[in-house]
Amino acid sequence: MKIRCRQCAGYYKLRDGKFGVFAGCSNYPACRSTLKLHELVMAYIQEKGIRIYRWNKVCWKCGKETPVYSYYLGYELEELDEYLGSFGMVGLGELPCVDQILEKEIPSIQPRYSNTIKSRYTANTCIHCGAMQGRNYVVEDPHEIMDELMFHHDMEKYYDRTIRMEDYSPLIPYLRSIYSTKD
Repeated sequence: MKIRCRQCAGYYKLRDGKFGVFAGCSNYPACRSTLKLHELVMAYIQEKGIRIYRWNKVCWKCGKETPVYSYYLGYELEELDEYLGSFGMVGLGELPCVDQILEKEIPSIQPRYSNTIKSRYTANTCIHCGAMQGRNYVVEDPHEIMDELMFHHDMEKYYDRTIRMEDYSPLIPYLRSIYSTKD
């Protein structure tokens, strides 16, 4: 997948500059259009949406199988460039505006509150007993699908839906903080 240049018929590709990694037009030097990494990620999300994956997990409390859901933005962004995957597996609990959409669409994804950190977060819960799955949101340890996610890049069998948003602007501060250039 390639993100089309906003100024010509080229596409953006990652480049190294004196201020770090950025996306520059493939038609450089004729076209000098550039995007910061978070702007490239935003353009990707606006074009493709955010893919949601679903798999089953055995609940730690009741022992019954329950579905869990997450997005894995780093996995998706490897389609643009492997470097973008190096920012980690951005998943459930990382993008509050996406999490809130999932809370409305999927009953087992619920808001929780931690008195320890005095903060709200989004979690997968068991459809049978309501127990929270995983230490935080279950996406820190998706061991049931880790081989497909990290090694085989074969997540299609877990694809559930694509989230699209009317207003993508709430994502900007989160993408800016996650996809700041590493030195």
